[in-house]
Amino acid sequence: MSGPTTISSKGQVTVPRDVRERLGLQAGDKIAWSMLSNGTIVLRPKTRRLADLVGILTQPGQPGVAVDEMRLPE
Repeated sequence: MSGPTTISSKGQVTVPRDVRERLGLQAGDKIAWSMLSNGTIVLRPKTRRLADLVGILTQPGQPGVAVDEMRLPE
């Protein structure tokens, strides 16, 4: 991981390249900051691209399901 970063006079920080790459962050993406009860800060990407969602509902070895098959009977 990267070393320390500096907060600008406007309160801005630069997210180190290795962190951006690991999280798949690009210019314009949003991130969320959370503080845990022990003082740990957690940074999470909040921007999802459609391409990032491909395959998240399937499990290895299981067949895919068509959208029509997901609909409840009327």
